[in-house]
Amino acid sequence: MKVYAVGSSCTWFSRNNTSFIIDDKILFDTPKGSYKDIINQIDIFKISGIIISHFHADHFADLSTFATRFMRESQKFGRTQKFKIYGPAGLLQKLIDYNTVTCAGADELDPVSLQSMTDFIEVGDGDEFTLDNYTIKVFPMDHGNVYSQGYLFTDKNGKHIGFTADTTDCENLRKMLELSDVAFVDMSTTHPSSSHIDTTTFLNLQALYPHCKMYAVHTSDASFDYAKNNSIPVINDQDTINI
Repeated sequence: MKVYAVGSSCTWFSRNNTSFIIDDKILFDTPKGSYKDIINQIDIFKISGIIISHFHADHFADLSTFATRFMRESQKFGRTQKFKIYGPAGLLQKLIDYNTVTCAGADELDPVSLQSMTDFIEVGDGDEFTLDNYTIKVFPMDHGNVYSQGYLFTDKNGKHIGFTADTTDCENLRKMLELSDVAFVDMSTTHPSSSHIDTTTFLNLQALYPHCKMYAVHTSDASFDYAKNNSIPVINDQDTINI
C-alpha cells in the first residue's frame, strides 16, 4: 500500500485537513479545500472509490465537488463504470443537504443525476467490502456527539492497515489496533478531549500495541510538535508512506 497524505491536520491550522490517497486510486475523506490538491496528484476519473469517515466539513465537504464533476464529465474523460462512494448511513442525503445550502438551484441537487455515475454505498458496524485489492472492514469510533467510522484495510498478503479518522480511545479503536500492523491514528490534542485522542493517550496505546506502527494524524500544531520532539511517527502534508 502506498499512502499519500493530502493533509495531516485539523481545521484551525495552516496544514491541510487530514485526507489520504491510497495507491493513487482510493480517496480516504474529502475535506473542504482538498479537491484541487487531489486533482493535482491523480486522475480522479481513474479512481476506484472514495471512503468517507463522517460528516464533519473537514472530512466530507469536498465530496460535493467530486460527485458533481463525476456526474457532469465522466463521459468526456472516458469513464463508463460508476464510481463508488462508501460512508455512514445517510451518505447521499447528507450530500443533498450540503448541496442545498451551497449550490441552491443547481442540477447538483437532483439525486437521480447524482447517482447517474456514482453508487452511494452505506456501510456500518462490522460491514466488509472489497475495493481494489483490499478487503475493508468498518469499525464505528467514538467522536463525541458525531458518528464516525474507522476502516481496516487487509491486503492480499494479509497485512492490516487501519485508518481511525476522528475518535477518542474506545473499544473499537482498540479492536482495530489489535488487528493492525500499521495504523493512522487521530492525535489532535495535547490535553484530554471528549472527541479526540490526546498525546498521552496516544503514547499509552503505542505501549499497549507494540506490534502496530502508529502514525499520528489529524494533529494540531501543538500535538504535531510534541510528536516530533518525542519520537512519535507523525504525518505531514505531502508525505508518502509505503507499507
